Parts: sequence; structure tokens; C-alpha cells
Amino acid sequence: MKLLLAIIFLHWSSVLLAQQDTLKIYRWEEVQKANPDTIFALDASKLKWEKIPEKLYAFKNLKYLNISKNKLKELPLEMGGFKLLKILDATKNNIDAAPIVICQLPKLQKLHLARNRISSLPACIGYLADLKMLDIWDNPINALPEEILNLKKLEVVDMRSIMLGPHFQQKWEESMPQVKWYFDPPCHCVE
Repeated sequence: MKLLLAIIFLHWSSVLLAQQDTLKIYRWEEVQKANPDTIFALDASKLKWEKIPEKLYAFKNLKYLNISKNKLKELPLEMGGFKLLKILDATKNNIDAAPIVICQLPKLQKLHLARNRISSLPACIGYLADLKMLDIWDNPINALPEEILNLKKLEVVDMRSIMLGPHFQQKWEESMPQVKWYFDPPCHCVE
């Protein structure tokens, strides 16, 4: 009987843990009158934002934030208040400066910065110990900070649509063989 109860308890516990990872993703329009403490996943994509509204910073419990397909030029330091954030999607904006604020997001696991104008990543990215996926395709990046070598959980880096030479690609593939690197065929450019 005790064994049966233990099995039922373990099964129920695994069901509860699985449910915690399934977050309801709310649209920005839906959360205007919601208690910010009750929102864990937010989709604020395609809103034509040129800057992030102050009201967004009240959602301190966010684990998922999609601000893709806006007109953002930067990720402001106020976003550092999202200490629980695991997934940040800022794809297809106009971000041109290295987004230093990402270094203040200690739980970050997936970072989508594709199709922006970012020319470099901050060295402090090496502090994101939980980072598993870095999507920076179609940005004018020509170097990565050496601190990326500190990211022991990193599994995937997408750098397609970036003109990179064979030495660059080989260096990173050899330095981090556990990472799946996505590159376009190397260019015959000066390195």
C-alpha cells in the first residue's frame, strides 16, 4: 500500500511540475487591467513600439517575454527587473547597441535577437550560466566575446545570414564542440 501511495505521489508531483512549465501567454491588450503579479508570459509583439512602455516593468514575474517585430532601438536597463525571465524574444527590431541589460537576467535560457542591427555582444554575457540558446542571425556581428566560453549549458548558437570567414567558424566550433553552431557557408572575406 505504501508503495502504491508513493507511486501515486510521484506521478502527481511530475504532473504538477509539467504544468508549471506550461504558461498561458497573454497578449499585451489582455493584461491592461490584470494584476501584474499574476502574469508569467506576455506577448507584446507587433505593437509598433519605439520604446517600451513604463507599465511593462510592473510585470516582475515574467518568465517569457516576446517583444519581437516592434521598432525598438534599445533594450532599456529597466528590463533588468525581470529576474525570473527565461525566454526573451526581441527579434526583428531596430536594436543597434549591445544590449547590456541581458546580463542582468540571471535565469535567461533562450535569447532571440535575430534581425536587428547589433554589431557586438557585451562581454558580461558570460555570466548567463543558464543560457542554452542564442539566436543572433542576420545581425552585423563580426566577433564574439571570449566570455561566451563560460556558458557551459549553451547548446545552440544561430549566426546564419552573417558574413563570417572560415577561421571564425572553425575557432568557435572547436572551442565549443558541445554547441550546435548554425553558420552560412564561410565567405572569402578578410578575417
